[in-house]
Amino acid sequence: MVTTRETEMERIGNCAMDAIRCMSDALECDYDRLEELREQLSDGLLDRDDERQELCRLEAAAGNDCSSREDAEQQIHEDALSVEVRSDWTSLGEPLTTAEFCLLLTTGGPAVRIVGDLDEHGEPSRPRLEVQNWGTPWTEHPTDQSDDAALLAYARCFYFGD
Repeated sequence: MVTTRETEMERIGNCAMDAIRCMSDALECDYDRLEELREQLSDGLLDRDDERQELCRLEAAAGNDCSSREDAEQQIHEDALSVEVRSDWTSLGEPLTTAEFCLLLTTGGPAVRIVGDLDEHGEPSRPRLEVQNWGTPWTEHPTDQSDDAALLAYARCFYFGD
C-alpha cells in the first residue's frame, strides 16, 4: 500500500524531473534548423508534413524562452539556487580535492536537489535526483536511463572547480 507521504514525494520528484527534462531538451535543440524552418513557414514554403512535425518537435524542445544553446544554459544557471561541492576524506596536510556536487533547486517543503560524484577532472557523474518535504529525509527519486541523461546534461552546465 502506498502512503500519502510516498505519493506526495513521487509527485514532487516527477514535477522536478519534468522541468529538468525540458531544460536539458533545450540544450540539445538544433536552433539553426529551428530558425530555418521558421523562416520557411513565414515565407509560405513549409509544405511537407514531416517538416511541419520537425518544426513542432524543435519548438517544443526549445521551450518558450530559448533561442540558442546559450539561452538554455543561462536558464539552467538561473534555475539552481546553489552549487556546492565537498571533498573525500583526506589525510592531514594533503590537499583537498572535490569528490561530490550538490545543485540545490528548491528549498522548504518541497525541496529538490541533484547530487552526484565528480570525476578526477571535476566533471559530474552519477547524478541523482533527491526530494524532501517537511518532516521527511532526503529521498532519492527513481529515474530511468533517459532521466539520468537529462540530469547529467543539466549538471554539466556547471563548473565545479576552484
